[in-house]
Amino acid sequence: MPEDSSTETQTPRGNADESELPEAPGDAPGRGRATQRIPFGRLALEFVVIVVGVLVALGFDQWMTNIDQRQLVNETLYALAAEIAENTVTLDRRMAYHDEILPGLVENQRAAEAGERQSISISGALPEGLGLTPLRSTAWELASVTEAVRHFDLPILSTLSLTYALQESLHEYDRIVSAGIIQPQFFAATDQPGPIIYLGVMVSDVRAREDELGRFYAETLRHVRQQLGDPEAGAVVEVR
Repeated sequence: MPEDSSTETQTPRGNADESELPEAPGDAPGRGRATQRIPFGRLALEFVVIVVGVLVALGFDQWMTNIDQRQLVNETLYALAAEIAENTVTLDRRMAYHDEILPGLVENQRAAEAGERQSISISGALPEGLGLTPLRSTAWELASVTEAVRHFDLPILSTLSLTYALQESLHEYDRIVSAGIIQPQFFAATDQPGPIIYLGVMVSDVRAREDELGRFYAETLRHVRQQLGDPEAGAVVEVR
């Protein structure tokens, strides 16, 4: 009986199955690395986009902050210009009054020292215009509270600081004069009600301080107007 030829052509089942199995990762190292490659180019691009976005956001925020600071500085400088200009008008009126009464006060002192009858006397009160003069410092105090002064240019900050320090010095001297001239040692022991002796010397000293402050006012106002680029900043319109 002839042999069955089908038995010779059969392929072992195990070999056929193995040829159809998927490749294990270890079977093709090169192909596995290719399919699992990290996309460095795309990651680098995303990183650059993120960094640029952050930098743009920070730059915009800083730009807006600078605008706000510049606006705060300008508004503060305008307020200071108005305050200094108003104080200048007040100081000019005060100096004019002191110039008017000073000759009489000096003559009164000369008469008192010579034992002559004095032409000016007071009774426990200061002559009109010799008390504390309201020179404002509200804008300067507000600038310090809001920290606007931190953003001033150094020349402006230095000039303003000196001006308001000198203004406060004049205020302090006013208080000393106001308190001092009503003391008993400043009045002559005569039958006149409270004759003035040394008031002329005090007013002369006050007048010199007023001149110095007036010069600072003019210089400071000029610097502030230059900084603002506005020659009319703080102009005072007087209503007569």
